[in-house]
Amino acid sequence: MAVNRSTVLAGVAAGAFLGPFTQTVYTPALVQLERFFHVNTLLINLTISLFTAILALSNFVIGPIADRWGRRATLLPGLAIFVAGCLLCLAADSYGLFLAGRVLQGAGISAAVLIAPTVIGDIFAPHERARAMSTYQTISFLGPVLGPVIGGAIAYFLAWQWIFALLATAGLAVLLYNWRRLPETLPPDTVPPPFGLRLFGKVLADRSACSILLVGFSQFYGYYVFLVFLPVLLHGLLALREQVFGFFFVPLTLGLLLGVRLGARWQQRWPRTRILNAASFGMAGTVALFWAALHWQLMNIPLLVLLLACYGLLLGCSTPVQSTIMVNLFQQQKGTAMGLYNFSRFTGAAIGPLVGGALVMRYSVDAVFLLLAVLLAGAAVVIRRYLADPYEAGGAQAVVKP
Repeated sequence: MAVNRSTVLAGVAAGAFLGPFTQTVYTPALVQLERFFHVNTLLINLTISLFTAILALSNFVIGPIADRWGRRATLLPGLAIFVAGCLLCLAADSYGLFLAGRVLQGAGISAAVLIAPTVIGDIFAPHERARAMSTYQTISFLGPVLGPVIGGAIAYFLAWQWIFALLATAGLAVLLYNWRRLPETLPPDTVPPPFGLRLFGKVLADRSACSILLVGFSQFYGYYVFLVFLPVLLHGLLALREQVFGFFFVPLTLGLLLGVRLGARWQQRWPRTRILNAASFGMAGTVALFWAALHWQLMNIPLLVLLLACYGLLLGCSTPVQSTIMVNLFQQQKGTAMGLYNFSRFTGAAIGPLVGGALVMRYSVDAVFLLLAVLLAGAAVVIRRYLADPYEAGGAQAVVKP
């Protein structure tokens, strides 16, 4: 059966977009939710943290399922569970029901987040994966960008329930599209892996894979540190008003989206391992400069904008390369490998704000970025020492066909 790869890529990328979009779209309505459910800020923030935790942990189960029973057979039920979670949040008249809806949302949409790069690994040859991964990452990264904008408009003009009505409608549309357009892409020669801890052992025993897990964790730890603590810096250091905070997320976001596109072209000239090495050390250096400017009180608005744009640009260049090498490493276990990779990224995203908050309370915001610089530098050293791509010249599997 011939596969229309562009059509398939559009469908799975749309599903992946819904993950980060769902994570952030209702954040402008948090105050409304506090009043509606009569709970405090901590309990409302738990609905965000729990969603992220479920998104991470679900990949342990979904990855092996996708490798055993197929991509389509995993994605479609996942999207159906996501839609059910959206409807439960929409209809919830108590905090408990709303929290249960968030759990269903996270568990369901985690299938879409994992299946997208796995399907790309199935239907695109190694030399074509870079461009496809960049397209998918660009669409996915639009989620946290558009989420607060769209959610803010809905919260301002309508009630918060309309946000979840929008999510349910979008989830149903993506479900129907993939039901019609997505064939089963699991290679017929794939040997179904047995369930159990040994299933993950093969991935964790690979030093290249472990180095990618570490760099994925550290870079998304850093990304969410910037998202959470940038307003703290703008208010405390630069004494800016809250009304202008949103403008300072623009260079980070535009840098990220530009980096994804440039990274695809960069891979036509440089080996992927070299790109990831350069991006990893570049991000560590950028954050080190960020910390130095804070520590010695040299930070100003132009420098802040420049450093945010650099971090976003390097993150955008790095992320598609990580996904591409990960699926290159494991032809028989793409789903399992991407499950562990997503787990590492989402764990970093969840831990970053928590560790950063503890450091701010004990020391200062400078300490948050000093630790981040050390973490990124350590990950860059590990990447330089252990990373290899089997489809680059000299790779052990360079002649293997997907």
